[in-house]
Amino acid sequence: MVRLTFISFLSLLLSSSAIHAQTTIDACNLFDVTENAAWPFVFTAVESDDSSSSAEQVFEIVVDELPSDGASVRVAKTVANGNWFFGEPIPLELGSNVITVTAVSFPRTVKFQFSSGEVAFSSLFLNYLDVNTCVASTGGVAVASCSAFEPGPNDTWTHVLTAVTSDDPSSGEEQTLEIEVSALPAGGAEYRVAKTVANGNWFFGNPIELSLGLNTVSVSAVAFQRTVKFQFSSGEVEFTALAINGEAVECDANETLGCTDAEAENYDEAATADDGSCTYHPSYYCGTGTYWDETAGKCTAESSCTGDIDQDGMVAVSDLLVFLAAFGNACE
Repeated sequence: MVRLTFISFLSLLLSSSAIHAQTTIDACNLFDVTENAAWPFVFTAVESDDSSSSAEQVFEIVVDELPSDGASVRVAKTVANGNWFFGEPIPLELGSNVITVTAVSFPRTVKFQFSSGEVAFSSLFLNYLDVNTCVASTGGVAVASCSAFEPGPNDTWTHVLTAVTSDDPSSGEEQTLEIEVSALPAGGAEYRVAKTVANGNWFFGNPIELSLGLNTVSVSAVAFQRTVKFQFSSGEVEFTALAINGEAVECDANETLGCTDAEAENYDEAATADDGSCTYHPSYYCGTGTYWDETAGKCTAESSCTGDIDQDGMVAVSDLLVFLAAFGNACE
């Protein structure tokens, strides 16, 4: 059981910004994911709409580990006519790697592309300023493994955390979610607010991209009773702290959701908590004195007539034929 107290939650938030633990490019929110297989991760130094974009750009990354086949970085920048220029690949080395892009007399965009997300680093500097706001994964709890989250309504929003329901007298008050994210799936993840409005209908907020570190969203107070939930797009999001309205949320990280009813068709022996997914053969619903008739596709009343072997409601030749067909067979 993971129990995060309010004091420990605050301590974590106060200390996390001062710690630069080792992390990897694919786990750092400062790097954008691209569709270019050769250069799948990009760090943006400056955009052309920045007044200082023409100034010299100095990028430094302190590499702690490299993938077995190595990794490279290259400069991607726009030139005077707006076209893109791509520099030669530069093999990354353990330790400090510094790349300088000289100043120009026009606005431009400067980015640094990386060939692998498996590069582990502990420091990141841009123009001699420490920009490493990444938070390394510390073995946090995955959303999918936390009992506080329920299965989501669809494949887009797979997990839901309920802040308050309309039958709670305080449901009209402001609701604030704080989640300290320690790891994100490769493609990132989002969350959004789902709440009921005055007429009882549902309102869904715009998706908000989750980032490593503290993520906070507040739902303003209203004058009516309402339900407020937070929907997440992935169960692979890991977190080290979770709080609603300043109170830590209890999370059983060892809980496995699934069907726990042994009579169900999809019974899961490994499940420790039922998630409402159990399915049953139709015969499960046949009441006392009835049986499931596969041919008729329905529950049929059992006959009280002793000789009615085929259960058709009368003793006839068909019952004798059933008996003769089975006559002489050894009973197991």
